[in-house]
Amino acid sequence: MKCSALISLVALALCIGSVAFADESVSTTQALTQHRALSRDDVGGLVVGQTVTMNGRAFYDSFALAWNEKDEAGRFSVSITERPTARLGSQIYITYGNRRMMQMLLPTNRSQIPAIAADAAARVFQGILDYQLTQFFGDPDVGRDEL
Repeated sequence: MKCSALISLVALALCIGSVAFADESVSTTQALTQHRALSRDDVGGLVVGQTVTMNGRAFYDSFALAWNEKDEAGRFSVSITERPTARLGSQIYITYGNRRMMQMLLPTNRSQIPAIAADAAARVFQGILDYQLTQFFGDPDVGRDEL
């Protein structure tokens, strides 16, 4: 019993010593702390892609290019998720926050994908603007999650 207590005390002392050593070895200047801290404005305007296939990647690239032209200020972040299916091709989901803004099937013909992605970017951007307007001028009797 005494031996296990002694081993526990030695292990605790080693843990405390390693934490103190780690704290001393990490540089924490004010400039570095400000550089590491990200505000919400710094991270806006992202297009996150979770694609699997070549068609999904082509859609993501074309969508991101069209999205950067629409959202030049970088106010909105969207996510593109691809779910490949064996019979229908790939399903694409575009989400803003926790709201699915668009769902579509990608054609197997890759030459049509850039035009479809540009159209999707325009529709999603307009959908986000409409959603924000309804949030701002919404009916007070309807909850935010019911819009």
